[in-house]
Amino acid sequence: MTCDRCDEAARQGCRFCPKCGEPLDACTMCAEYASKGYEYCGRCGRNLKEPEKKEDFIVEKTVFITVICVAVMLVIEAITMLWYSADTYSFLSDRSISMILLLPTMVTVGTLDGVALQLFWIFIVVAIIASCIVIAYQSRTILDKNSPNFIPRIRTTPVYWIALFFGAYLILSIVISAIEGALGYSIVIPEDLPTGVSPESIFSFADAAVWEEIISRMIPIGIPMAIVAGLCGRRDCLKFLFGGFGVTRVALVLIVVSGIIFGMAHEGAWGSSKIIPTIIGGLLMGYLYVRFGIHASIVFHFLLDYSAVITEVIGHELFSFIFILVAITGFVAVAGVFKYMKEGVSHIRGMPVWIFEKEPEPDHEESSDSSLD
Repeated sequence: MTCDRCDEAARQGCRFCPKCGEPLDACTMCAEYASKGYEYCGRCGRNLKEPEKKEDFIVEKTVFITVICVAVMLVIEAITMLWYSADTYSFLSDRSISMILLLPTMVTVGTLDGVALQLFWIFIVVAIIASCIVIAYQSRTILDKNSPNFIPRIRTTPVYWIALFFGAYLILSIVISAIEGALGYSIVIPEDLPTGVSPESIFSFADAAVWEEIISRMIPIGIPMAIVAGLCGRRDCLKFLFGGFGVTRVALVLIVVSGIIFGMAHEGAWGSSKIIPTIIGGLLMGYLYVRFGIHASIVFHFLLDYSAVITEVIGHELFSFIFILVAITGFVAVAGVFKYMKEGVSHIRGMPVWIFEKEPEPDHEESSDSSLD
């Protein structure tokens, strides 16, 4: 088993792990026989000496390049936000913003101004930095290249999926925009969209990364799943608000619904050409939210939106170099996304309908006979 959720999912009859994505129908005795020096597994008969094929991990190896680019971009974006946070805090002292919810259309529920808006800015900064720290901690295994099964373990980390989705989303957005442009449609850039390194843009793009994830992922996905968990008797049901509960059939439906709502909400300001790319982005962020938690979707959203800010910070030349590098690996990322989607569809029947049950207490009376003499 690859992660701490594999055993739980296997006991529930699932054919894949909702956390790391590894198949659960693999033989559990292969590692035991291999450690004893056997050439074949005594249970399933698999050749334990057969070398791994390089092409098996071409997606992981290619996306690892994007992981490096994403890590660099996130560090630059976080430093940029922190560097201008004090100026932004002062800027917000005499500003006000409307607070919106998606119900499912955009509804204004109030305004924030003055000290309340400044405190909201502090909350946003803390949420983004904390999310980046959690992602770094959960992805720390990619720093140990000498660990067993290093390449396969890369895909169990959230930073791998963020990088995979980032590269794939970039390519898909370019292709969709080209097709829509050929058909006479184009994205309308809002006139009031902030640009450059200004307090307004520093705040607006960070605000979108946090608040839009709350209203687009936590409310339409987290709250229903928390209610379901409560009805199923889970005492920790409130934890479901923050995501990371695993992919179930109900969660998949909520991901699709929230993604469509998220895309449609951007039509008013950006035009109809923005709908399809934004729906795709919403689906990707919904998956990150369900599998890893809201910190993963916040980091992905922040990575996308703050790209517009750091262009002036690092210069157009360096940004273009990173952009081209990600675009090149993005074609493999697209293939990887469709590969994982195909595998996921085949596993839908093996998913729990509602939620994963809480891991049962270990049976101390059960004796273990898995070791070899």
